[in-house]
Amino acid sequence: MEVETRRLTNKYSGVAAVASFFAQPVPVLDELIVVPLHYRLIRRLAEERGVSPKTLPWPQLRRIIWYGAAARLVGNLSVGFVPVVGMFSNAITAIALTEYLARYLDDVLANPDREPPEVTMEGLKELFRVAVEKHQAEQSAR
Repeated sequence: MEVETRRLTNKYSGVAAVASFFAQPVPVLDELIVVPLHYRLIRRLAEERGVSPKTLPWPQLRRIIWYGAAARLVGNLSVGFVPVVGMFSNAITAIALTEYLARYLDDVLANPDREPPEVTMEGLKELFRVAVEKHQAEQSAR
């Protein structure tokens, strides 16, 4: 990842995490913040590379955003009622989704001649499961 792409990804991941953390008690509120952030991140990353947003693989990018939002909502409903745990889980999944989106787009922009990889709901659920388990393991090790 280029330096500016990494900087933008970190910035948007941080904003998504903070918004998700504090909005977690109200179901779906964080998605009303995070989804537009993800669309803005896509546009910023494309502009950074000098690529017109019209040429991006929007079907795959939309799948990442909306499947990710759905998977995060399901996860939030399952652990969201546990005080503090739900807030951290929500923030972690926001970071994981933002990072995945940025890496996916970075790969697409770096390889314009290659067909964009397929995005599935199962793949995103696995991404979140691994991210939350990793965070829990880190917390247990402390």
